[in-house]
Amino acid sequence: MQLRIRLTVALAAIGLITSLAVAVAVRGALVAEERTRFDGRVNSAVGDARRALERHAAADQGALDRACANDPIVERALVAARARADADRLVDNDPDLPRVELMASQARAAVAAGGNVVAGALGADELWIVDARDGFVLAAPKGERAQIGLRSPGQLKLATDRSQAVRRGDAAALVFRCAREERGEAVLVTELRRLDRAFFDRLAEEVRGFRVLFEGDVPRPDEVVRSLVVATAALDESAKDGKARPLELKVAVSEAAVTSAIARIDQVIVLATLGAILFGAAVGFAVARRMVSPLGALASEARKVAEGTAVPVEVRGRDELADLAVAFNSMLEDLEATRRRLHAAERVAAWREAARRIAHEIKNPLAPIRASIETLRRLRAREDPAFDGYFDEATTTVLQEVRRVASIVDEFSRYARIAPPRPTDVDPVDVGKHVVGLFAAEAQSKPGDAQPRLALSASPCGSIRADREQLVQVLVNLVKNALEATRPKDGKSGGHVRVEVEPAGPEAVRFVVRDDGPGVDPTMIARLFEPYATTKQGGTGLGLAIAQRIAVEHGGAIAYARAPQGGAVFRVILPRRGPQEPPPPDKMTPRPRGSESAGEEPPAA
Repeated sequence: MQLRIRLTVALAAIGLITSLAVAVAVRGALVAEERTRFDGRVNSAVGDARRALERHAAADQGALDRACANDPIVERALVAARARADADRLVDNDPDLPRVELMASQARAAVAAGGNVVAGALGADELWIVDARDGFVLAAPKGERAQIGLRSPGQLKLATDRSQAVRRGDAAALVFRCAREERGEAVLVTELRRLDRAFFDRLAEEVRGFRVLFEGDVPRPDEVVRSLVVATAALDESAKDGKARPLELKVAVSEAAVTSAIARIDQVIVLATLGAILFGAAVGFAVARRMVSPLGALASEARKVAEGTAVPVEVRGRDELADLAVAFNSMLEDLEATRRRLHAAERVAAWREAARRIAHEIKNPLAPIRASIETLRRLRAREDPAFDGYFDEATTTVLQEVRRVASIVDEFSRYARIAPPRPTDVDPVDVGKHVVGLFAAEAQSKPGDAQPRLALSASPCGSIRADREQLVQVLVNLVKNALEATRPKDGKSGGHVRVEVEPAGPEAVRFVVRDDGPGVDPTMIARLFEPYATTKQGGTGLGLAIAQRIAVEHGGAIAYARAPQGGAVFRVILPRRGPQEPPPPDKMTPRPRGSESAGEEPPAA
């Protein structure tokens, strides 16, 4: 990109950033104001809905109170209640009993027939009239007429309760009550107004700006929903303690107006921002034209710096551009010196890391070699008959480990890194047995121990594709660390290490090394697999890093967990398919083997 374009874009960007900062602040304030106003409207709509509900309730209660005081049907219900009370006080052979019972029966019949008339006059969905003395039903809705003439504790409770609304199953209704009392007898009148869709549609017509959603209704995308909760009691006599879940009404208010206002705000802000960008671009283009010519030569040499072929530029004049040219030439000299120092430092660091890694990896095979030789010496010294039998096993172990040391030295001296895996068909159980056998002498238990210090638990796994030497290297590192963590201290017996080999599903195999030692220091868990991260005195911190790299290059993973009873658990999971096949070696530089590479000079890192 040319300097002229960059300056133009830079100044346009300054205008854009400034405009955006102002626009964001202004938009935030305006949108917040619109939202606040809209929230006020929503809360007002919910309040209007509640107040309209209360007005309807007050009107219905007033109409019911007037009916209790003046309606002849309620008067006849009171006559029926008095007649029932008189009949209950008379004995069976009293001559006035037939007359009183006839009066009560006639009054009840009149009330039962006129209850629906009163309900229609009040506009009630249900109207109940009960005797206040025992809940005897005198009038009931058409669907409940079978209850007339029966005592109903539920209706008596409903008539004397103070709840504003009741539930019967999923339906809810407002409840209004009144009582008519005379000469010690009283009747209770209960009116129910169903809270259904028709009722709330009438409510929304009276108070515009909202609608009530029922179960199954979905709000429109431009609506905001708020809850209007009405406490209810249970109308069903089977409900426990008369409790019912509150009636939660969803009041939906359209936000089309506030969305339109925010869209207008955004439109104005976009136009203002585009104007600021165009203005900044015009100013940037004018400034760039005055500066681009004298900087052309310096820009050309600057491009050569990126290519590594730059040469000092000619210094002309004494202005700021000349100072820039002098600084550029000085920078080239410093850059060349820095490159030389960095190259040398990289070579030193690379071989220092290689030396540390090879020293760490060579120390691992030395332990079984030393243990085998020491055992041979002890058996030979006491002329133990087992010497000959152990000799082949020990020498085989020593030769195998010597070959592994030679392989490690060969790889480090050739590439200064761990060689890529060379997979073959490997039996995981055989690898586990081999590694446990390497440390068997070192991990011998003291007499009286209930279990050996090092044990193997293996399940048939089949074969996997893996580099056997690298897989042994991983397990040797883990087992060696576990044995060191459980080494006997202060006269106490050592801990125990268990190596487990088992299938991990149809496509993978799991190696587990667990011990009952102190576990990993919590401060080191986050850096456990980093190179050179260690708390062991004399340790290089490469063992787990190398193990992780080998596991990853095989397409698997290694993880640490703390055992529930304490100690460390390392799990290595490897896929059966193994790693990808490495590329063929370079025919011009064949891989050295054995002692042929011992005298080579290490290649530059």
